[in-house]
Amino acid sequence: MTSVLGEFLEGTRGELTYPVPVFLIEHPRGLVMVDAGLHRDLARDSTRLGSLAGRFRVHLPRDGSGSAGAQLAMAGFDPDQVDHIVVTHLHFDHVGGLVDFRNARLVVQAAEWSARNDEQMVASGAYNPADVDHEHDLLEMSGDHDLFGDGTVTCLLTDGHTAGHQSVRVRAETRTFVICGDCCYLRRSLTDEHLPPFAVDAIVRLGLVDGA
Repeated sequence: MTSVLGEFLEGTRGELTYPVPVFLIEHPRGLVMVDAGLHRDLARDSTRLGSLAGRFRVHLPRDGSGSAGAQLAMAGFDPDQVDHIVVTHLHFDHVGGLVDFRNARLVVQAAEWSARNDEQMVASGAYNPADVDHEHDLLEMSGDHDLFGDGTVTCLLTDGHTAGHQSVRVRAETRTFVICGDCCYLRRSLTDEHLPPFAVDAIVRLGLVDGA
């Protein structure tokens, strides 16, 4: 997608084109995705974004090959065989693709799931209930959660960007990764503590006030 850089680093000028990442984890007890990307309909037009349509330009092939489901299929995986989708948060670019994974169980923070129907947030375009209301099985947590009980895939509460944002720590055979969703957009966000203009809790969760 492309949007103004000021959406990521408050007060800056220019535009930024950036990926919409989706991750697949192969675990002995099943396939785990982190986020689901954009809805496939956005390959054709931005109507689905409502009031946000003017703020985000979506770059997806019109043949639908850019959706998460299509990408997994091209990589040799069956979207119907995905067991869990850990949702970092419920913004459209993270959950639009859930429509392609009807058999997966959603793993989401309870605070985030509760916020999905907040009238003000829906009116602003931050949440679209149609992106997530697909009758998936649901695992709601409040805080950190070890998905398989073996320390390999751990959900970490990193609220601030949204009410129930979470990140995912993945301990592979040789390396450990942290998939941070939108709690840190860019390197400058971290090194300079240069925040975006919008967040439900921008200060306390970054430890920028005494006692945080």
